Amino acid sequence: MDSIGASYSNKQPLYKSEWIKKGFNTIGKFNDHPKYYIQKMNVFKGEESLVLIQSLYDHENSHWLVIVDNEGNLLDYIETAYDNDEGFLQIQSSFYEEDVVVDIYNGYESPDEITKAYLISANRFLLKKDIVFEYSESYGSTCCPKDPAWDTKESLEAYIKRFEKDHSVVLKESYKVIQGKEGEKTYYLSFKGWNKKVKERFIRERIQHNMFLNWSTMKTDTYNDMIKKNRRNLIFELR
Repeated sequence: MDSIGASYSNKQPLYKSEWIKKGFNTIGKFNDHPKYYIQKMNVFKGEESLVLIQSLYDHENSHWLVIVDNEGNLLDYIETAYDNDEGFLQIQSSFYEEDVVVDIYNGYESPDEITKAYLISANRFLLKKDIVFEYSESYGSTCCPKDPAWDTKESLEAYIKRFEKDHSVVLKESYKVIQGKEGEKTYYLSFKGWNKKVKERFIRERIQHNMFLNWSTMKTDTYNDMIKKNRRNLIFELR
């Protein structure tokens, strides 16, 4: 739980020169009154690029979870804790292996309480509700008996790479889910940022040239749906 009252060990002072050098000014202007601290976060499985930044002051305190590159430069951030003497705005968060759930109370807005769930990706935080999969492709066993889908002439990865080059697009926020010990897996593709014609062409061409594919088009399947159906340690980003 990330709350202002939590005790954090191994945190180090963060000074103005480092704040500016690492691009933390994207978060906000460095103020001379609060004390700033930074520390690596080890509660997230397999993530070495996360740090927690704290701004602590007598009357107003903030925490930010930050994704940084190999040199410690800011890539993306979310505010995970906040409080002040007035009490009209409060933020606290729950940390999980791959997710961050942020609870916000804002007495100035309606509704005054909201919850946002974020997925930690390689270089940014993704709101889970924003990840909608519109196409999936499944493969059964490589034996016993063999799923004909494995005889597809062009692998999905190769098709994606060629399609991206031909149409100047990039497929992001898509996943592969391992579902068995004999090669069983399903790909979930999100076409976020693509226009309708390009999406339809991707699906149409993929299906037309691969008659044995186990495929489906979806309009409402989301990241949360995928999590409910599968164990998290079997879900991998496609890229």
